[in-house]
Amino acid sequence: MPRRQRPATREVDAQALALRQSGDSLSAIARRLDLYRAIDAHRSFVRALDAYNGDDRRQLVEGVNERLDRLEKRIRLGDAADPEKVKRRLMCVDNFREALRQ
Repeated sequence: MPRRQRPATREVDAQALALRQSGDSLSAIARRLDLYRAIDAHRSFVRALDAYNGDDRRQLVEGVNERLDRLEKRIRLGDAADPEKVKRRLMCVDNFREALRQ
């Protein structure tokens, strides 16, 4: 039976932000919050970030960028034998970074 997508709310967005800050993957967040896909968790997370301004937002984004830096290093080391896989995975990291700039 297909899962129903939970409608986006500020509460769901705030929960997605909190779960992401605690280190949960986007897939885990989607499952926990009854969202349809990991991309929906990502969108919810970005909306929650967009609710912040100034120093609060800067600090949140810095934390996310630090995690993305660690992820990038793991990708480069762990997938070094497969340059296409590295390229594909790093493109996803770049897309995530771009979403933070908007």
